[in-house]
Amino acid sequence: MLFIEDNHLDLQTINIIADKISQPVLIVGGGQGLIIDALRKKGLHVDGVDSNSEMVRLAEQRRGIKLVHTDGSSLPFADESYATTIISTGVVDFLDDEKQILQIINEARRVTKKGGSLLITYYKVHPAAEKFFKRIGIITENHIMRLRRLFELSRLAPSKFIAAIRQDGNLSLCGAIAELLRIQWFLPKKERLLSNTICKILKTADNADELIGSVSEAIPHHTRESISTLCKKLKLSVNALMDYETCFVVDVGVES
Repeated sequence: MLFIEDNHLDLQTINIIADKISQPVLIVGGGQGLIIDALRKKGLHVDGVDSNSEMVRLAEQRRGIKLVHTDGSSLPFADESYATTIISTGVVDFLDDEKQILQIINEARRVTKKGGSLLITYYKVHPAAEKFFKRIGIITENHIMRLRRLFELSRLAPSKFIAAIRQDGNLSLCGAIAELLRIQWFLPKKERLLSNTICKILKTADNADELIGSVSEAIPHHTRESISTLCKKLKLSVNALMDYETCFVVDVGVES
């Protein structure tokens, strides 16, 4: 389903930042090829890599796009091969090892032309969801998102879900219902649809336990401030930190 793919670094964001993208382009974390396909339709030469063999298979099966199966820290391309390199959401933003993050960024910088663009993207949680997740402990005080717990909650029947968030958030019954009504009211339609579909999949899939078990236990929770702090720690020269509806985009460029 398209809207499950079209998330975080999505088609809307790509259209907004299109003027910052020059060919040839490399997408690190190509997924099922959605962004690559969109940029190719704009007439750009675009290559992609992904570390997940299933994503590589689906990109070719669904869109006829041949991704290179490799990790972002070891790109099989010559120095300065691309005018623009984009590190997609789901790559460095899921990592908490700063050395590993920097290794991927430096490898992307190596294959990008001097004076070119290196765009690093980070997933973004909608403010309404962020508030709710903090209230029930999915987002912790030390800026961690308990991703697997979120998936575990998503598969519960409504009565058990309410009981679980009451316990996790120390909420009264009225308080739990109020929180749920608030998030349904303020969350955009696209995000509600995505959330409802994931819930349906987890409740009906024969391999739901396997799917939940494959999800990271926890990932960093990113905000504009935390990304800015991370860039300073990694000594990245930031040209711009752009805040869009579904993701953050950091333009670190490549010095000429």
